Amino acid sequence: MPPSKKDKSAARIPQQRAAPLPYRPSPSASSENTKQTGQQQEVQEQQQPTQQQGKQKKKEEAESLDSLFSKRKLPLVGAALAAGVLGFMIMPLLVTYLKGGCSENHQHASEVPPDAVPTGLPPIGAAAFDASLDVPERIMGIKNERKKLAKESKGAVLEVAVGTGRNVGYYLWDPASFTPDYVKSSRTATEDLLNGNRERPTITSYTGVDLSGEALGIARTQLRVTVPAVASAIPKKAAAIDDDRVAVGTEVVNALDGKVRLIRGDAMQPLPLPANAKESGVYYDTVVQTFGLCSVADPVKLIANMAAVVKPDTGRIVLLEHGRGWWSVVNSLLDKYAGSRFVRYGCWWNRDMEAIVSKAQEAVPGLEVVSVKQPGWLQFGTLWKIELKVAEKK
Repeated sequence: MPPSKKDKSAARIPQQRAAPLPYRPSPSASSENTKQTGQQQEVQEQQQPTQQQGKQKKKEEAESLDSLFSKRKLPLVGAALAAGVLGFMIMPLLVTYLKGGCSENHQHASEVPPDAVPTGLPPIGAAAFDASLDVPERIMGIKNERKKLAKESKGAVLEVAVGTGRNVGYYLWDPASFTPDYVKSSRTATEDLLNGNRERPTITSYTGVDLSGEALGIARTQLRVTVPAVASAIPKKAAAIDDDRVAVGTEVVNALDGKVRLIRGDAMQPLPLPANAKESGVYYDTVVQTFGLCSVADPVKLIANMAAVVKPDTGRIVLLEHGRGWWSVVNSLLDKYAGSRFVRYGCWWNRDMEAIVSKAQEAVPGLEVVSVKQPGWLQFGTLWKIELKVAEKK
């Protein structure tokens, strides 16, 4: 029998389901979670002492390092400075090796005998030699020592082994003697000649001597730029000074009636007297020589030649040199790399300056040491500033 309409409507009514009960873990699951939590707490409790011990250990290590540094501060700082300076001293030799390479005519340092005689001419050429000194001299304080030496010079000045004229820009040029007529009223020109320093002494004449024609050419340009009064006597594009064509003893610059001169000369030969030396008893007030005793065959003879032209008693010979220093470790390094230095620069930087001056005193009657200084703590005593005079004969 088919269902009635009332039965069909009742069949279409959806049945409602009961809401799910909230989750309640079983007693067994709850106990397992509690057990895991307890184990984690135990692990953390075990790790905490270990972490604390690690922190304590690191703290003790830091304290021990601090105490060690405080106790040995000076030796550690000194060692660091020594390593830095020695590295800087060796750096030019490394650069020489990397840049120079080897050629058929290249002479190795091992092939240089310890008694090789310097020629007074830089093997690498004057321009390259001059450029290679800019940064090292600034860092090592040599530039400041050049300035001090030049500002102490006075009167008639002779500079032996003038080279490329690295000292020319530091002299205090007398404005009355070296200011050109057309700018004598200019205060700026006067201050330029005095290098911003109105203190005396100032130089009244200047003679520079060097064996290298190429170096003299660069020094000539330095003079033209520094001293406007000589610009008219030095063309901008002056001819090169050829060593083969310009004889030793030739004046390559003579300006202001001999007040400014550059002479191609050999320091191993008698040195020229001042331009007005036709009168008897005319000598130089100051004889300057920087880094030349290391570059000549006979440094004692060079000192004797300078002593022969300096004014007795009141005149001064001022030397700035490099040589053996205070520490044996530094001297051993100078000895080790002396051959490499000689190959590139043509000088022996490990000569004993004190011994050279002592021998010169024995050879030159009346030669006296006014002062000996080893300035520049970065140099470890390898930089020497020596002042000499010649006592007047009685």
